[in-house]
Amino acid sequence: MEYLRIQSKDDLKDWLQFEEKLYFQGGGKRNKIASVCIGAEKSILWRFQKRLRKTEYYINCNKKIRMIWSKLLLNRISNKYCLRIPPNVFGKGLKIMHCGPILINNDVRFGENARIHMNTAIVASGNNCTPKFANNVIIGVGATVMGDIFIANRNVIGAGAVCNKSFYEENINIAGVPAKKVSQR
Repeated sequence: MEYLRIQSKDDLKDWLQFEEKLYFQGGGKRNKIASVCIGAEKSILWRFQKRLRKTEYYINCNKKIRMIWSKLLLNRISNKYCLRIPPNVFGKGLKIMHCGPILINNDVRFGENARIHMNTAIVASGNNCTPKFANNVIIGVGATVMGDIFIANRNVIGAGAVCNKSFYEENINIAGVPAKKVSQR
């Protein structure tokens, strides 16, 4: 499976416009002053994600000085909100559902349109092999995904699940400890 990255300024603009709509649906202009003053959750998450995408652009286009500065800014937001999401892990269409701890290994790869909830961990196993995800995958609250596994298109990993094996069947719900298919979507 091919995982797309931001390769140009046009890609960055396209990705940011697409992902901003995910956070601020409903049309019309959002009140930027109110959202910053109140510290609205969507605005916090959008600020993090926008910085993440800009950092990816600077890394992929080899803009070293801007990359260093952007990584510092990203690190600051990451530390403040416990969002440990490294650059170039998620494809276009990422949406972080809530503020809260998220831990993701550098080598994990997601396809497009991923949804991820708080208190999740997506990590390597003892042999440093990491999970790979197809498109339209949803990770529930408190889920842990680990090891050299693959999760197919349009699968949902339920809240609190511990997933350590691959699921190649599409459109299924996965839950439990250890995770197993619980139903068709």
